[in-house]
Amino acid sequence: MERLPRAAGGEGARQRSDARRNRAAILAAAAHELSVDAELNMQGVAATAGVSRATLYRHFPTRSSLEEALRAEGLATAERVIADAATGARPPLASLRRVISALAELTATFRLDLIGALPLGGGSERLAPALAPLLDELRGAAELAPALPERWMRRATTHLIDLSLELGSHDVEDRAGEAARFYRSLTEPLDQGLVILDPSGSLLAINPLGARLVAVDETVEPGDRMTEPRVQVLYEDGSPCPDDAYPLNAAVMTGSRHTGVRGHAGADGAVTWVAVDALPLRRDGQGLYGIVGVLSDVTAEKQWEAERLRPPGRLGLARPVPLDIARVLDEIPPHLFPEQFVSEARRITGTPVALYVLDIDGSHLLRLAGAEEFPARLDAPLALGPELAPDGIPALQARVQTDLPGVAMAPMWLRGRAVGVLLAVGGSEEGLLDLARHGAGAMELAGGYTDAFDAARRRKETTAAAELQQSLVPPRIARIGSGELAGSVLPSYEVGGDWFDYVENRDGAWIAVADAAGKGATAGALGGIALAALRAARRSDQTLEQAAHAMHEVIYDVGRPEFFVTAIVARWHAVYSVFSWINCGHPPPLVVRPDNTIEQLMAESNLPLGLLERERRFSRRQRRLGPGELLILHSDGITARRTEDGLFGLDGIEQAVARASSRSATATARAIQEAVISASVDPLQDDAVVVVLAPTTSQGSGG
Repeated sequence: MERLPRAAGGEGARQRSDARRNRAAILAAAAHELSVDAELNMQGVAATAGVSRATLYRHFPTRSSLEEALRAEGLATAERVIADAATGARPPLASLRRVISALAELTATFRLDLIGALPLGGGSERLAPALAPLLDELRGAAELAPALPERWMRRATTHLIDLSLELGSHDVEDRAGEAARFYRSLTEPLDQGLVILDPSGSLLAINPLGARLVAVDETVEPGDRMTEPRVQVLYEDGSPCPDDAYPLNAAVMTGSRHTGVRGHAGADGAVTWVAVDALPLRRDGQGLYGIVGVLSDVTAEKQWEAERLRPPGRLGLARPVPLDIARVLDEIPPHLFPEQFVSEARRITGTPVALYVLDIDGSHLLRLAGAEEFPARLDAPLALGPELAPDGIPALQARVQTDLPGVAMAPMWLRGRAVGVLLAVGGSEEGLLDLARHGAGAMELAGGYTDAFDAARRRKETTAAAELQQSLVPPRIARIGSGELAGSVLPSYEVGGDWFDYVENRDGAWIAVADAAGKGATAGALGGIALAALRAARRSDQTLEQAAHAMHEVIYDVGRPEFFVTAIVARWHAVYSVFSWINCGHPPPLVVRPDNTIEQLMAESNLPLGLLERERRFSRRQRRLGPGELLILHSDGITARRTEDGLFGLDGIEQAVARASSRSATATARAIQEAVISASVDPLQDDAVVVVLAPTTSQGSGG
């Protein structure tokens, strides 16, 4: 009789153990079902868990009760994760990394995103107190003082929890990579100058480096308004920066992220150059609760410009010049230069030689001078207009070897682009390359005095508008600063209202794209007027804002309401890798991240140039381009290109970038150009302009 209670007790314990095991199996099965179908099917859950439907419904009578159990289990697990991190002996940064990774994994495990559990809302607030001590340790490590208000810390902590949980969402492919990137975004600024402001711009906390950069020799106190430094502020071109254009101030006013490089001029005239990144803090569905300013002293990077200069005497020739190009230009009429150059090339190499240029749409090599035994035209892999980039040469060499076996080829290089090619039957390739290098500059100079070269680059007649457009655009490929730029305008024989332009000055590389209203000669003339105004402003040492206003005035003064121009007027400063731009009703600039995803640089877009009042105010935006990022400017002829499925759009650009043979500016521009052309059998109905800037690794202290 004494055994009965023990037997009953043992049976009850076993049943309770089975119930717990069944419940855990059901929750795991539910999470699995969600990851497969994104919706709970009770019959499927029972089958996956290996339990009967009766057992399932005994534990969870409804689907909503099962979802609620998943939420509760996820929250309980999160509490354990945070408690473990807060009480462990790990360093604060290691604990933070563990919390972020564990919360992301937790969302993926319990599929919190698919059952409407994110954000956790009150759950995050329940978790926040346990995590707050860890964040306060990090505040101390960053030397931020004073301690942040408790209410502010609670909001920041819940925000961190929500963002970490979202990293485990079903649409995040590389969960571990995203968690690592998020961790780095939080920790990399800790050794920089830091300023934390409340939504009105009043100081909450600051570290010593931040105080030195924004206040110089003055003392700052919590509650002080700190939206701009207490010194004179300059743009990177040396022009005064208004208070409302300082990134911290702009972030407070707009509630959006603002970046830029500004010069902080001290009383002694010394200028400290500071990269400022102002990030608004805002939880989903809630208002702004603060601004974090990250300030980095980049003054040392200014030395990069001086390092680009070569010591006197270092640019001499290593061996005798094979041909006195200056004498050729002086003694031979420009239109006869091609024949004279080829004649001299044949004399030096001892073999037949031909000089080829590319046509203006970049699809064919056209013989400009040389023996008739060379074909008058050769098909070429698509180039950027009449210019070849280094990464396009291998494909062209392969094509030449296929069509003309045994023929040597020498590109005519000039500042990173080939303006033509020399072909020779046998002979020394080294000697041919030397000739081509010297001939490239001479051909460019001679082209300013004759139409012979431009005429040879046209396979068919161009319209007046297209000819005007061709005369406006600069070389398609260029090295500027510490980067590469490539541009393209399609179609090259018709239309004519769009253009791009660039030039490298001491205040940075100016880059612009524009789209004039209308078609044909009227659009071409309107675009030409706008470009002339830009160049006049640029050459008069005007700022970006003044240049945009000058363009606006000249279009406005034409006096026709249907005349307007959309444009982006921009400048890229290689020293700081800062892109500054003013958008005048144009498609926004695009930044291609290292993973080939695209970010649109949205801003408060001004109306197109020529509209509204004659007196208008223009203001620039800024963004630092990070390692591996590309910048794309384009006209709506790219995104509005009609395809079988609708429009080419941003998706078309993103897919073209992903297919590019490399991350170079030329390969990216070519890939977009080829994708636009092949998107439809129909001819383009509008100009398609694309400009790609590919900064190379920087210089100076920042690397």
